[in-house]
Amino acid sequence: MSIDKKDIFIVKLKSIKSTIEKASDTQKKENIAMHLGEGFNSLISEIGQVYPDIKESLPKPFTASGPLQRLKKMDVNYLDLEITTETVMSLLNLVEN
Repeated sequence: MSIDKKDIFIVKLKSIKSTIEKASDTQKKENIAMHLGEGFNSLISEIGQVYPDIKESLPKPFTASGPLQRLKKMDVNYLDLEITTETVMSLLNLVEN
């Protein structure tokens, strides 16, 4: 039995979302760690490769610049990541298996 890539992507996105939902409002305002942002960027890139029909609608990659880059933080906070995760999940729901 093979598992559909869409299902794998949704599981990964749901785990990100559920983890963020457990965070406090203060934590959600903090910038995300660079390794988390880079992992999310890779996931979005892979989704775009597997589903080219939604590629143009997917969010742009997260970046790190200036002092945040030196602190190994991305230019987005956890609330941004939560919203972006929800957007990507909604886009994946438009894709047929």
